[in-house]
Amino acid sequence: MVSTGTWYDRKLGVPGEDLSGIEGCIAFLGSRKLQHMKTLNEKVAVIGDGNSAFDLARTLIRLGAAVTLVSWFGKNQIPADADEIREGIEEGITIVDQTQVIGFMGENNHFTALECKKTKPGQPDANGIAWPAIDDNHAPFTLEFDRAFVAVGQVGGFALQDDTLPFEVTERGFIATDAAQRTSTDGLYAAGDAVSGPSSVVHAMASGKRAAAAIHTDLSGEALVQPLTRPEQKDFTAIPPDIAWQKRPEMAEKEAEARKKDFTEVALGLSKQQAQAEAQRCLQCGACSECFQCIEACGALKAIDHLQQEQEIKEQGGVLIVADPTMTTNIKGEDVIRAYGPKAARADVDDMTVRGFAAAGKAMLLLSDTAGKKTKGHGLAFAVPDAGLSPESRIGVFVCRCNDSLGWMEGMTTYLQEQKAMDPAIVHMEELTSACVSEGIDTIIKTTREKGLTRIVLGSCVCCPLNFVCSSCTDQRSRLKDKLFHATGISRSMVETSNLRGEILRLVKSNPELAMQRFQGLLHRSIERAKILKPLPAVDRNYNFTAAVIGNSEATRTSAVHLADTGHDVFRFGTREQPLTEPTPNENIHSFTGWDVKALSGTIGDFQILIESDQERQVIRAGTVILGDKARRTLPYTHQEGLPICHIEPLLQQKGVAGIPFAYPCATSVPGLFLAEPPGINVSKLKKGAAAAIMAASALPRGPRQSKGFTVVVNQKLCRGCGRCSSVCPYHAVTFQRNQSGGWQATVDEAICKGCGNCISVCPTGAADSPYRNREYLEQTLEEILSNQDIHDYAQ
Repeated sequence: MVSTGTWYDRKLGVPGEDLSGIEGCIAFLGSRKLQHMKTLNEKVAVIGDGNSAFDLARTLIRLGAAVTLVSWFGKNQIPADADEIREGIEEGITIVDQTQVIGFMGENNHFTALECKKTKPGQPDANGIAWPAIDDNHAPFTLEFDRAFVAVGQVGGFALQDDTLPFEVTERGFIATDAAQRTSTDGLYAAGDAVSGPSSVVHAMASGKRAAAAIHTDLSGEALVQPLTRPEQKDFTAIPPDIAWQKRPEMAEKEAEARKKDFTEVALGLSKQQAQAEAQRCLQCGACSECFQCIEACGALKAIDHLQQEQEIKEQGGVLIVADPTMTTNIKGEDVIRAYGPKAARADVDDMTVRGFAAAGKAMLLLSDTAGKKTKGHGLAFAVPDAGLSPESRIGVFVCRCNDSLGWMEGMTTYLQEQKAMDPAIVHMEELTSACVSEGIDTIIKTTREKGLTRIVLGSCVCCPLNFVCSSCTDQRSRLKDKLFHATGISRSMVETSNLRGEILRLVKSNPELAMQRFQGLLHRSIERAKILKPLPAVDRNYNFTAAVIGNSEATRTSAVHLADTGHDVFRFGTREQPLTEPTPNENIHSFTGWDVKALSGTIGDFQILIESDQERQVIRAGTVILGDKARRTLPYTHQEGLPICHIEPLLQQKGVAGIPFAYPCATSVPGLFLAEPPGINVSKLKKGAAAAIMAASALPRGPRQSKGFTVVVNQKLCRGCGRCSSVCPYHAVTFQRNQSGGWQATVDEAICKGCGNCISVCPTGAADSPYRNREYLEQTLEEILSNQDIHDYAQ
């Protein structure tokens, strides 16, 4: 391969250019003569106007010469870098612009002067450059110098008519090649400036890579996969138009009189403060620069596609909710709902949430005719008992290597193979590149069906198979559980998970011996636990699907009408402070005019509302309840008869205040009980009422309740009815029933319990426990850990 570069100066091609005292820019800068030259006290001319011309001129200044740079461009059009021009002028370079050299004059075969003519801008070419043309309105003139240097570019070093060359040559004397850097002679390749002419280092390196690929292909017959390049039609991330311009810090330089005496560095660098200020000006530090290293790091998964282009996708919908006005055009219509506030509104997350709920409520109204028939009256929500566990144990073990991002050991693969050979219950063992992507999930589902697996051991980043998202759940963990257990026939109760990524793979690089030891222990325990898995309990619960609205404010009226217009049965009540005097004209609303609400008890699906009129009392039952603000302040509430009475308080978390569980605005600590006028929310009463309506409508089940697996259960034989569990439950999930001896025992409503464990921590008899990993499991785990001699050795 020939990559000799281009080291030949381009000539002007005018009379007298062969006189002595005339040299080319590259020839002079690369000559030994310059290396030994101390001074050059002469009047010299540099013909040219690029960076190389200024580089030469500034070099000559440092040798003591009086330098004049002759350019055929005007001063403002000189193509050299602005800093080169400025620094050259500061160092004493004289610029004669709009001047074309038409000949060299001399005496005794030695150069003495330039013959010149004035120029004017010519017609712009295809690139918009107005190349200068000679101005015939001016007479020729001469400029006297002792020496002249031509710096107008470079040409190739090969003659076009040279028949001795083993390759073809271009008109400018460069080597002719095809796109793969092959010359006209088989086995001969060329790259770099010898082919392209003067270019950048980047372009030269790229041509060298192309040549290497062509040589490899021609020698081996194997075509190399060309690395990805940035799509030509894909632009870099645009700079936001609202960002203020900031001036670049000016780097200090040596004074011109001092720096032109030697060849030391001119720029003195930035101070610490200037460097920090310059770094803070960066607009796109985090933007992709298309280096493609992420593709190599991603490896076999190949999840990254730099060639992916934007696509337009059309989605059909009956209603459009606009939450961000900057993301859509200014479109209007009855079916276009604004879910954002005015520009002057404060950016409060609770306010924005209520606006979003209100928009959903309006959408529910618009789509009520297409939403299908609403459930009315009473209903039993139940799930078929889990059939995912067969008496026969056919175990499939799937181990995720996490795309080898944290490393993998061959010993791990060997151990898995040994386990399959030793344990007849294991009918399938497989390593997955990544379990959380579609290919990995499809493999698990397909193998489970084809081989009739009844137990699955999943070693990945997933900690548990439960229908639950905790603070440790990542997008990958949630995605894997969602795709694996929804409409696949795979039951949560048949899967034993182990956090291979968090407990093992993180140690592969730092402590491979410990990683291997823990890998073996974790997989062995997971396989053994899979053999003793138990089915999750079935959940059944009776629900009343009627909604009750208590209060006679604008917000409560809005809630009642929203629910009724979407097909829900609504009971509407007044209070002593806000009596209901007139019925609401809606066929789905039953107005209890003349009745006052005296007390409220129960929870979602079965609220009991005590009402009174003229000394007559009765209890009305409803599935969900919406309270107005005055009703919230005055109405006594108890979760169950015999338990302490309280008033409903808004449930909003506050910074620095502990013990408040998360809840959406309009929600309370009582499941199914909502507020039509939540305090501290700066939106209209209409929007608050609509938000409460949509929350009440979505609270009741639309299908069978599935066991989440993490809810608390109470052992009736151990419970003594002390009530501690009820007092610490923030969700009112604990009720009491009579036991066989006439006392009381606690019962946990699985549809309401969130699995926080407060009740477990205060239960004095251990009656409250988790069915997934109970006290027996924890005690056994501790026993195994403490009986391990290695643990004691490590402690010592």
